[in-house]
Amino acid sequence: MTNRRLGAEIRRIRMDRGLTLVDIAADTGLSASMLSMLERGKTGVSIGSLVAVASALGVAVGDLFQPSKAPELFLVRFAEQQEITIGPGVTRRLIQRSRTHGLEVASLRLAAGAHTGTDLVRHDGQEIVVVQSGTLTVQIGSTRNELGAGDSIRLDADRPHRFANDGDEVSEALLVVRVSTSAQRGH
Repeated sequence: MTNRRLGAEIRRIRMDRGLTLVDIAADTGLSASMLSMLERGKTGVSIGSLVAVASALGVAVGDLFQPSKAPELFLVRFAEQQEITIGPGVTRRLIQRSRTHGLEVASLRLAAGAHTGTDLVRHDGQEIVVVQSGTLTVQIGSTRNELGAGDSIRLDADRPHRFANDGDEVSEALLVVRVSTSAQRGH
C-alpha cells in the first residue's frame, strides 16, 4: 500500500507541475519506464533514486509522504522525526528542514553491505556528509571515496553519486543538504 500511495503522490506532484516522465527521467538519470512503474506502485525505489525524483519535482523527500503545506517546526522531537526505510538495510531519518532557507539535515543508516541504489543519482544542491560511525563509500561519478568515523565530504549534488557501506558494521552518517530556494527544489 505504501508504494501505491507514494507513487500516486509523485504522479500528482508531477502533473501539478506540468512535467512529463521524460522530464523527470532527464533530471534524474532514471528511465521513464521505471518512473512509470514507480508512479503505478509496481516497484519500490532506492533512497537515492527517491531523493533524485523529489529534487526533480521541486520538493523535499518528506513532502512525498507529508504535504509541504504543513507548517515548518523549529523544534522537532526525535519521536516526531520522519524515518523512511527504502531498500534492504537503508534508513533515512529527516531531522530538521527549512523550506524557506533551503536547508535539510538527515541521518543515513546503512547496514553492512547496503547501498542507496545501484544507479548513481543527481539532484539540486550541495551535500555535506559526516560519518558518525562505521565506514561509508561515497561514489561521485567514477571516483570512490572511503570515509571512516569523523570523516566528512562535501559534494555538488548535481553530480551523479551514491552511498554504500562496504564495511562489516552498520554505517551512520549525518547529511546536511543545501538546495537553492530560487529553484524551489528540495532534498
